[in-house]
Amino acid sequence: MTEEDLRGRLREAAESHDDDVAALLAEAADRLDEQDDRLSRLTTELEETNEGMVALTLELQEAEEKYRSLFEHAVEGIYRTTPDGRRYVVANESMADVLGYETPEALQRAVSDVETDVFVDPDRYEEYVTALRDGETIENFEYRIRRRDGEVRWVSDNAQVMYEDGAPAGFRGGVIDITELKTYEQRLETINDELEALNRVVRHDIRNGMQIIRGFAEVVAQRTDDDRAAEKIITTSDHIIGVTDDAREFIDTLASSEEPQLEPIAFDDLLSFELERQAEAYPEADFERLTEIPSVEVIANEMLSSVVRNLLSNAVNHNDGDDPVVEVAARTVDEHVELRVADNGPGVPDEEKEVIFGKGEQSLDSDGTGIGLYLVNRLVTTYGGEVWVEDRADQDPTTGIDPDAYDSGVVFVVELQRA
Repeated sequence: MTEEDLRGRLREAAESHDDDVAALLAEAADRLDEQDDRLSRLTTELEETNEGMVALTLELQEAEEKYRSLFEHAVEGIYRTTPDGRRYVVANESMADVLGYETPEALQRAVSDVETDVFVDPDRYEEYVTALRDGETIENFEYRIRRRDGEVRWVSDNAQVMYEDGAPAGFRGGVIDITELKTYEQRLETINDELEALNRVVRHDIRNGMQIIRGFAEVVAQRTDDDRAAEKIITTSDHIIGVTDDAREFIDTLASSEEPQLEPIAFDDLLSFELERQAEAYPEADFERLTEIPSVEVIANEMLSSVVRNLLSNAVNHNDGDDPVVEVAARTVDEHVELRVADNGPGVPDEEKEVIFGKGEQSLDSDGTGIGLYLVNRLVTTYGGEVWVEDRADQDPTTGIDPDAYDSGVVFVVELQRA
């Protein structure tokens, strides 16, 4: 008998009996209706729940596939070791490649002991294991590994201890091959050592030798009526001594492994000192100060004097006229100080205005005028400033430089940040 038949019999019985029995039978029929409705709702909810579980299962499967793919194809070599840290129990393709194996499975089968078969330096392995067992997370830990074919490579590792039920369960980490970086660092160290050796030669041998030659030239000049040859020797000696100064400062700048320490430098004091110094060094040139020098500080270091000295001496050394003139103007522009060094020399062609500082190639083989201007550009850039070349004819008179004062010439412009 179906539920529908049962409800019909109950209602018929309710109509044929007394009122109390009829009421009880009617209530029973209503309860059956309610149970039926509830069962229908539960069935619907169960179906919806099943659909949700299916969707969630699919999402979990997609997530698992996604993260498995990320793990297997990650650029970083990912691994997990046994609790004692001596074997790889999990590894991805990049980890196998780092150690010279075709597949992660081949790596896990072949490596018998991480300490002896992978780590080249036992002391580094001990340091690695000790740090991890002490609960440290090691970052950028560098060590040498031995590949399957015996080749030694450098890697950088980020690793930590894995725990299961509160107990250490091995190490997990990620490594990247930094062999090329280490090779480059070693080359830089070698170059720095060679630069230091060259610096010692420049500082002592060449400079001291030229000082001796200059001294003898002065003696010769005092003992002869024709002192032109001696004066030429003295002038050439001064020039070579100046070149050694530039070379020494250039090497100091290149060989320094630390970031330059910048600080406020009194711009007016430094510029005034260098103007007086260069006027004494080049008595044949006329040094003119066209504007008041702003009494401000700029962001630089002690090497700023090399910038000013090189610009002033360059204006004389590359002037082919009989009466070299060097003009200096300075002003503040917003948060900067602008220094202009003008000359009455032959000028600089437009196509050389960039390469004159070694820009682009950034080497002494460029079409620049030597170490001096390359050093100027390097230092000014370090200070967060700029340096460039303009034609005298294009000068705005408000800068202090008269564009019509001479028929030719260039203007070197240096822009420095105010402190």
